[in-house]
Amino acid sequence: MEAEQQCLFSLCMIVKNEEAVLGRCLDSVRDLMDEIIIVDTGSTDRTVTVAGWYTEKVFAYAWDEDFAAARNYSFSQATMPYVIWMDADELLAAPEVEKLARLKQQLAHEQEGVEVICMGTRLYPQLYQASSALVPFHSVQRPRVVRRGHFRWQGRVHEELDIGASPVMNTDIYIDHRPSAVHTERNLEILKRWIAEEGKAQGRLLFQYANECFDSRDYQAAADSYEQLMREPSDCKEQRITVCLRLSECYRELGEAELRLNSLFRSFSFGLPQADICCSIAGFFEECREWDIAIYWYLQAIARQSAGPGDRPVSQACYTWLPHALVSRCFAAAGEWQQAYQHNEQALAYLPGDQVLLDKRSELKQVLDIRRNS
Repeated sequence: MEAEQQCLFSLCMIVKNEEAVLGRCLDSVRDLMDEIIIVDTGSTDRTVTVAGWYTEKVFAYAWDEDFAAARNYSFSQATMPYVIWMDADELLAAPEVEKLARLKQQLAHEQEGVEVICMGTRLYPQLYQASSALVPFHSVQRPRVVRRGHFRWQGRVHEELDIGASPVMNTDIYIDHRPSAVHTERNLEILKRWIAEEGKAQGRLLFQYANECFDSRDYQAAADSYEQLMREPSDCKEQRITVCLRLSECYRELGEAELRLNSLFRSFSFGLPQADICCSIAGFFEECREWDIAIYWYLQAIARQSAGPGDRPVSQACYTWLPHALVSRCFAAAGEWQQAYQHNEQALAYLPGDQVLLDKRSELKQVLDIRRNS
């Protein structure tokens, strides 16, 4: 059988009130899916109708505040060798569709031993959070394709696939996550009830609770929870680095300058300095108008970009254009105009159409021309 004709993929989704984005998601992947399974958890809009345009396998599920249970139910309906999961506010851009098509062709010939396939998730800001929805601000690798019947979800909220020690195939395929709504209040309520049932929060549950407190801007509760997490034993150094960064942001909002800076340096206990951490340290000194120190740390961020953040979700801007743009600003403040111009140009190499950077180019060029002619 030809690779492109072999049935391999079941797309499994759980949805609720996703009428506005579900079609966008399914349009982006429908041609590569051999089966589409939509589990609706109680929509009151036209989500079920939209789902019916793409598949007959639309199931109603009585919502019980347990995302893992709902996802496991969706997986149980799959019949193909591999299950792919997506959320309704995600999509696969055209270049990534081509990559997935090649992966499917490869799997048609080489399924033996392939149990888990990881893809990247590029998280885009909501429109009210950024001037450009074209630039992702986080990315993270996640298991997206698994062999049917071998794996289950865990966690009532921010659920994760338990893949154990199974071998993983990593890919350069990226799914774009473009959120259309904020669910912090809902997630906090689920987590609070879960914590009440457990009697305490610790480990992953505590980390999730701290993150939701942070997202809801309850920075004191978030800081207290992150500090509690730091006192627990853990082998997950990447999570610890994330916690240190989040703590620094909490302390910034709380006006605790010393704790803010100490939290960033604390991250060095868990590994070499990473680009986003260096950017945050630089930002602290930039706010203090300590230009030389800020420049040093922005340059360290640039030097550490190639090392990558591992599996930790990070600001993509810190690993591309942002430290160049910010160190350019600091060089200009310090009167180092040529350096400022050069780094602005490097930022533009990543964002060639950015009007702020283009305006800065003109401004810096004008300064350089005046200095040359004086």
